[in-house]
Formats: sequence, C-alpha cells, structure tokens
Amino acid sequence: MTELHARVDVLEGELGAPLVGAGAGLSKRVFTVLTLMRSDGTTGIGEASPLPGYSPDSSDAVGHELRSLVDAPVHADPLASPFELLDAVFSAHPVACPSARFALETALLDWLGRNREQPIHRLVGGDGERGAIPIADLVPSSDSSTWRPFVDALVAEGATHVKLKIGADLEREIETLSEIRRAHPALALRLDGNRRIPIEALRRHAGSLETLTLELLEEPVASHDWLAALDLPLPFSLDETLREPPLAGVLLDTGRIRAVVLKPTVLGGFRACLDAAEHAAARGADALVSHTFDGPIARAAEAELALALQTPLGAGLGAHPSLALWPKHATAAIRRRRIVPHDSPGLGLSFEEPIDG
Repeated sequence: MTELHARVDVLEGELGAPLVGAGAGLSKRVFTVLTLMRSDGTTGIGEASPLPGYSPDSSDAVGHELRSLVDAPVHADPLASPFELLDAVFSAHPVACPSARFALETALLDWLGRNREQPIHRLVGGDGERGAIPIADLVPSSDSSTWRPFVDALVAEGATHVKLKIGADLEREIETLSEIRRAHPALALRLDGNRRIPIEALRRHAGSLETLTLELLEEPVASHDWLAALDLPLPFSLDETLREPPLAGVLLDTGRIRAVVLKPTVLGGFRACLDAAEHAAARGADALVSHTFDGPIARAAEAELALALQTPLGAGLGAHPSLALWPKHATAAIRRRRIVPHDSPGLGLSFEEPIDG
C-alpha cells in the first residue's frame, strides 16, 4: 500500500470573452486543483470546476471536501485494477460533490497511469485499437445574426462538427441554419435548446428542423414536455436530463434518444459516465463527452474518457475562454480538432509553468 499526500490549490480569474448557454452571464471562473503526491515525487492531478447556475455543487463545497483529504494520507494500492483503486479510496474517503469526485478520480488515475506508464484511456478502456474522434466546435454566440460568419470561419479553419445554442427566436434561427446548411452541406450540425423551446414551437418547426439533417438536437424542451417531443422525427440527445434518472430512464426506454451527453464534472467522474454510457448503449443510444467550460486538467480527462468509450460521435471539447486563464499547456490527446490515441502516461498533460495557487 502506498501513501499519497494531497494538496489543494485554487486558480481563478476574470474571463476575457463571454460564455454561452449554461455559462452565459458569467464573468469569472474558479478552478480547484487536487494534487496527490507519493514520497518519491510521483504525482497525479485532478480538477473540480463546478459551473455556477448549472452544476449541482459549488466551488466552496468542493474545496471543503477536497481539503479534507489533506488531513491524512490517501492509501492507494499501485497493484490494484483502476476501478478497485477508486472503490477502495472512495470507501475510505467519501466524497459527495460530483466535481470533487471527478477531481479525485482523475488524480488517482493520473497517478496510476504515470506509475504504469499508460495513458488513462487504456487504463480504463483496455488495450484495444482506437481511432481518432472529431471535436465539435461551439459557436460562441446565441445571436443567430452572427452565426454565418462564425461558422464560415470555423469551417475554413478545418471544423467538421459545429454546435449552436438555439431557442431565442426559433424561426429566425432556422432561416440562418438553412443558409449554413446550403453553404456547408457536409457539416455536422448539432443544436442545443437548453430546455427553452416551447413544445408548440418545436412542433411547428419540426419539419424545417428535419430538413437540416441535424446530427443531434440536445435538450430542446422542459422536462414535462419531453415525452410529447419524442413524437417528432428529430435526433434527440439528453444532457441535463441525465441528472433526473427516472425521466432519463423513461426516455431512453422509448428507443427514440439518439445520444447522451456525458459531462464528468456534473455526473461525478469516469465511473458515473461509463455507467451512463453503458445504460444508454443497451437502449440503442450513443454517448459523447463534453465539458462545462472547465480547465485543461478536466479537458484532458474528458479526452481520455472519450478515447476509452470510443463512440462514433464527436466530442464537445473545443477550445473555450476559460482555458485562457491557465498557464500554457499541451495535451497529448488533443490535436487541433481531433482527439487521438497516444502513449503518454496518465493524463498526458504538461504545463509550461507551475499551477499551484
């Protein structure tokens, strides 16, 4: 058994550009970094970055839980399987906040991967052959009048998958989306309603949405309208609804859900996301991994999860303004707009400068 000693640091800063969707209106991001260190200097790092107004936990609650690990060593068996290791540590150190669980899981798996000289995606997903996974770019505006130049620029830079936030003015948005589809017929278009489209409006415009040949339509309506929405011939996906297990189960059982969106910061880490993906697959739904505007440690972990799952859908792990608050870094799994298999141990993440406090 090995003793790992914990350190907790907080990094925060003012955003240089606005966020969209669930992050709209935020001017600041707070990141809590967990470092686990063995006496020989071997470390593992994790990140907890709850998104205010969206995540079920808070930075204060996360910091309190993670700082409790500083009081006594974390005992870890370097010979255990990854999930045996997680089970043993969480049994000794119960952590309730989803983003704190994600941080502790990430730090443990990063440490184990460095010890075994294996990337996390092979630790948790096995040694099978893996291919590259495309990354979907998020258009950083909810104003449809700005979408066309944004999308044109992204495609010119090599984007193959694009996600847009809709619901402010659906009729006008569909007009712009139709222009984008005509200009870029092969582009994978993914829309996210963030539950703000009235069911009557969705019914009225379902035919127009269908002609756009969407890749996904994520969380278009409020919870109470989901079952009614499933009568429409659209490629629906679940995100926030995954936090309502009874409803998510009912919707998945219909066989009308195309995909589930896995956000480890919100769902509680690798184990929770892998379980959700397995549950969805048994009901004919694919899975994709996405972020909550978190930092590079979480993003590297999310890329490893995507590689472990090896699903056919692009990952929602494009660059975003929160990343600019961190020191310059390199992530082995992320190459421009693709997530690629690699041999770097653990997270495969390196920083040009220290990230402590």
